[in-house]
Amino acid sequence: MSDTRDVCIVAQWEFGRFFKWKDQLISLALFLLVSGVWAGAALVAGSRGSTVTIAISGIDVQPPAGGRFRFVPAAPDDATRAAALRRGDVQGLLSRRPDGRFDLIVAKEPRYRSELAALLGDVVRRERLEATGVTPEALQRILEPPALDVRFADPARERIGRAEKIAAGVCVGIMLMAVFTSLSYLLIGITGEKQLRVTESVISAISPQAWIDGKVLGITAYSLVSAANVALGLSLVGLAAQLASGFAWPSAALRPAVALVLLLYTMLGLLLWNAFFAAVAATVNDMYTSSRSSLTFLPLLPVVLSVAVIRDPDGLVARFLALFPLTSAPALPMRMVLSDPGLLEIGCSLAFLAGAVWLMRRMAGRIFELGILLYGKEPTLAEMVRWATERRDR
Repeated sequence: MSDTRDVCIVAQWEFGRFFKWKDQLISLALFLLVSGVWAGAALVAGSRGSTVTIAISGIDVQPPAGGRFRFVPAAPDDATRAAALRRGDVQGLLSRRPDGRFDLIVAKEPRYRSELAALLGDVVRRERLEATGVTPEALQRILEPPALDVRFADPARERIGRAEKIAAGVCVGIMLMAVFTSLSYLLIGITGEKQLRVTESVISAISPQAWIDGKVLGITAYSLVSAANVALGLSLVGLAAQLASGFAWPSAALRPAVALVLLLYTMLGLLLWNAFFAAVAATVNDMYTSSRSSLTFLPLLPVVLSVAVIRDPDGLVARFLALFPLTSAPALPMRMVLSDPGLLEIGCSLAFLAGAVWLMRRMAGRIFELGILLYGKEPTLAEMVRWATERRDR
């Protein structure tokens, strides 16, 4: 019971050391402010770049309804055309050669090139069909795209597509933010205590395992609160987007089961990485000069691999990533948003991840016990593995 009490005391102290209500409210206000400025800038940029004016000469082309192109007749002389292009009155001068090829004169790289090429392709196909004697009515029927209605067997689980991918990305982003928040505070706390030589006094009062467990739990709790603060900000931004543009989060992402699984995986994923980085920090004298600073980028690897889940949420790679402990924290919640993993898969994935957390905690405690008292030369990776795997009687 004494170890449990020590863990709770350390966890409470670590949480209170970093958590301040004022800081959380300021972070939320800044997040909303930055989101508002970004949305406003995107709206202004979109409104300015939404229309592309093209001056045409010797071409009969009509822009599609709701498209971004606006075609105007070109000036009769080259000097006036060039002046309009320099002033930005038009973004391009489009003409057609006698052999049927098109020329586009621009002042800068045309980002609309592929869209314009597709539109001109429709013009050429229409001309070729008209040359065969097809009536305008028949031509319209030939060129009219087929209608495709997508319906789901379960209407309550209808997917929105783009919104689903955004929701999956948000899940990964929140988890990654929480991991790096924990990482920064762990490195600051543990390396700072080691440099101040207070470790001997602490070890004499509590066991190294209780110390590292308390640190990991306290900082994990703080990171979860910070992640919840970001989630609240995103919810407010999503509500504003829904009122402004009709955007809506997918129903799959709003189900209570998804929220519960996301919370469990975020917590377990944080515990796994925090235990690992606590052990690394215990062997480092100064993180700014240590060769192990590159290890801080390891949490990015599961995120990069989880892109496979977005591309094919029901594929073999996605299923493996959802079960493998190092990648399941971001991968399985994404599969729940984008697909329908069964209860067996979720249960196995949670069991594997919880087992990995317990194993990492024990290994981190053994490394922490020796590394926190070691000064001077940093231990090699082989030595750290030996410390983590060898059994020691207390």
